Amino acid sequence: MPELTTPQSDYVEHCSGCHGMQGNSAPAEIPVLRDRVGYFMCTREGRDYLIRLPNVAYSAIGDNQQLADMMNFVVFGLGGNSAPKGAKPFTASEVARLRTRALATQSLIAIRADVVSKLGTACAVPDSINFFYDGQQQAAR
Repeated sequence: MPELTTPQSDYVEHCSGCHGMQGNSAPAEIPVLRDRVGYFMCTREGRDYLIRLPNVAYSAIGDNQQLADMMNFVVFGLGGNSAPKGAKPFTASEVARLRTRALATQSLIAIRADVVSKLGTACAVPDSINFFYDGQQQAAR
């Protein structure tokens, strides 16, 4: 068995239960990370959203650099080529700032739909990313 890096180990411990070991979640309601999550780096709102998610912002990973490293693994590792060229990795100070603005009381489905709907105008994203926007819109009807 290959030895995992600390960010990979943190992902397995804190995220893979829902998002899958390789970023491919089983239930359709859980966003697939593999080859998609990097698109969120196309906009400031999308980038911030990734850290402000309650399970990220309130993570048991208390060290901001360690959480930044894990999220960089998620975006640039699991996200593959979906991150735009020139996207900068998360920093500890950025994570610390965004954690204070966690999305705790808002509707995550509505916020995700709004963020995803804006990605297409900012970047060339595949139609598959719209599953979470279109799917949530249809479910709300």
